[in-house]
Amino acid sequence: MSVKRFLGANSRDAMRQVRAVLGDDALILANRPVEDGVEILAMADDAADDIPASEPAAGGIPHAPRADTAPDRDAEPGWRAAHRASSGRLAQRDRAHVVAPPSPAAAPSPAPSSTASQAPPTGPASAPSPVPSPVPSSAATSPSTPQDFAALSQQLLGEMQEMRELIGQQDRARPRAGAALQRRLLAAGFGHALVGDLLSALPSELADSAPDSASDSERAWLERQLVARLSVASDPEALLDEGGAIALVGPTGVGKTTTTAKLAARYVMRHGPERAVLVTTDAYRIGAQDQLRIYADLMGIEMHALDADQPLETLLPRLVDKHLVMVDTVGMSQRDRRLLEQIAHLRADSRAVRLVLLLNAASQGETVDEVVTTYVQAARAVGGCLEDAILTKQDEAARLGGALDTLIRHGLTLHFVSHGQRVPEDLGLADGEALIREALEVGGPSPFAGSSADEPMASVGRGGPALLGQGRALGSLWERLHARVPGFKALADAWAISSLPPRLHPERLAPLYQQQPSTAASLLWARSSTLPGEDWALPHLALDESGRPAAQPFPEHRLVAGQCERMDWAETTLNVSTHLLPRLPDARMRAWLQARGSGWLSQAQGNSRVLYRGERLSLAGLHDEAWALEPMPMRYRGQAARVTLSRLDVLSLAAGEGDGDPLCAWFAEVRGRDSGRVLALRYALSPGGWPVEHGRKALLAQLCNDELPTLARQVARQLAGQGPLAIDSELKVFMATGVAALALHLEQAEDDWAMDARAQLLRLQAGRRPRRAKSLLEGVIQVLDAREAIRHFSEQAGR
Repeated sequence: MSVKRFLGANSRDAMRQVRAVLGDDALILANRPVEDGVEILAMADDAADDIPASEPAAGGIPHAPRADTAPDRDAEPGWRAAHRASSGRLAQRDRAHVVAPPSPAAAPSPAPSSTASQAPPTGPASAPSPVPSPVPSSAATSPSTPQDFAALSQQLLGEMQEMRELIGQQDRARPRAGAALQRRLLAAGFGHALVGDLLSALPSELADSAPDSASDSERAWLERQLVARLSVASDPEALLDEGGAIALVGPTGVGKTTTTAKLAARYVMRHGPERAVLVTTDAYRIGAQDQLRIYADLMGIEMHALDADQPLETLLPRLVDKHLVMVDTVGMSQRDRRLLEQIAHLRADSRAVRLVLLLNAASQGETVDEVVTTYVQAARAVGGCLEDAILTKQDEAARLGGALDTLIRHGLTLHFVSHGQRVPEDLGLADGEALIREALEVGGPSPFAGSSADEPMASVGRGGPALLGQGRALGSLWERLHARVPGFKALADAWAISSLPPRLHPERLAPLYQQQPSTAASLLWARSSTLPGEDWALPHLALDESGRPAAQPFPEHRLVAGQCERMDWAETTLNVSTHLLPRLPDARMRAWLQARGSGWLSQAQGNSRVLYRGERLSLAGLHDEAWALEPMPMRYRGQAARVTLSRLDVLSLAAGEGDGDPLCAWFAEVRGRDSGRVLALRYALSPGGWPVEHGRKALLAQLCNDELPTLARQVARQLAGQGPLAIDSELKVFMATGVAALALHLEQAEDDWAMDARAQLLRLQAGRRPRRAKSLLEGVIQVLDAREAIRHFSEQAGR
């Protein structure tokens, strides 16, 4: 950590120096007037992590913390919030206030705080006391030397550390979010690694639930996460319908012979017995071949027997006329040294052999995991692949969590579930939702495994299974975005284009504008002027029925010429019924829209004038005359808020003498739901006689997208500073606007899928972040980058 001293002619000049050196997120420790102007002590925001609990070194700068005395990271969010509240941020630079600190001679030396050593309260209302004032009231004189000022800074740092320790103790005493879900998962037999992976993505909307019991929303979220991670064949019957050579492998007693008969009977019922054949390599178990031969005779299909040390390739060339070859293999323990040899005997050159692993649902989770790991490694060692599984003995399992946990972490695809001895009745298609629901409906904690929610959740491992689980979670997120967010495919395609040489960008980008969003209830028309501090203008965006933007932008220069022609294009191509305009259209345009029966709403300024009762009055002056509608909840710039809308019938100002055409003036006051503070005042105009519900919906859609220019500018600057390869300016705008629109879409959506997506995106970033579009931007970029990295890796590996 390094505290820096800045001296400026005035507070604004000093703050400018701080911002240039430490950035906008610098922490202001103290400021004071001096003979030459204003002096400020500040430190970098990320350097606050290094505040030690030990004594400071000479000169007022603390020692770097040792590894065994590093401050508690769990206390970071609360500590940082408390410190920022007490010391202020550079974002409030226009309200900087210079305070004269006391003389060290008059101020008492800082004593160790007693609050940190006391047992902290555990109730929810027991918040830490406010930060002690850095300026004692008994002093009024300023220190005369920089060393005195540094001593005051050190006192501040000591108080900050004490608060950090206190908050850390309170956080440890407070029940952890998701404790009830953790107990439920552990009781079902799921392992700590998967439990930690799941609960690390717990949405912030569910994190404040009661720790002693899981709510219906939490249980529904948990089921969705597990179902999304469990790979179940979309068409399990395809395993048999596609035919080929299928070898069932697994440890002894798992039910391979019975399952072979069940699968063969299922095939015969659908396709007949002529093109099916059974093969057994089980020459060890007494009566094993006779058992399978009885099943073959009952079904009327051909059967062959091989010795255990006889390769399958010696038989397959004679079965080329058979559509399905079912191979029942000898049971082999995962610890048997002959396992590798047995798997090698199933390899064939004349015909590909598909290995299907049978797993005993009634086995311990550790045993199932060891079976999967060993068999998968053995298949890879002989150049094969094992990706499919069948779950057996479901009816004998007390807890399904261990088997499902293993399938999830290793990424095996489940096709069938066996639950009895009857052939073929007791073999069903794998149903992910039903299996997860059954696994979570266990009666109580296991008497053979610890299930205390007070135990720390295991972090995700660094092995292959952990990567597979994370990969499946990202794949599931990608599928949801593709299915739920209009224009996401175009954004993903644009991201892929950015990895090509810049000279190819315009050529490859042009076809993306032909991809139209599936739903577009309205169009958010952007201003033609460039954004502040940028050389590009924001493109137009289509909005769905709920006012959420599509992730595919439409820049002005790509549309037809003429405003009427553009609106006609939007209505005929995108089926737009409402136009959200940046300014009031002229009289000719209003007449054109009225003739078509099109709805519109335009932004307006408080000083915009209209005719009301024969007088030219500003909109701001008419606010008290408007009729207020019922307040409505909404999210505004990442905050839960309430908006009060009002409307008033007015007339436009005619170009000549006489009255103008009828308009409706709209007034919106947005207040924070909890603070009651006014967040925004907006004015708008719409055609007179337009239904109230249409106007309310249009104005809310415009308010919800207020943050779009700021977000797009932030992403564009981030893209401009990333990577050695340049990005074409038009492609950069497309990508920046698309990412900003996607983040806003996710932040505004209240559906369960959006809550899950937000939790996964925020989990990709360090620490728990609030639900707001600005926090989602980085996660969206990481997902798009990860997709491209995987695609490039696949292309390289396939060469």
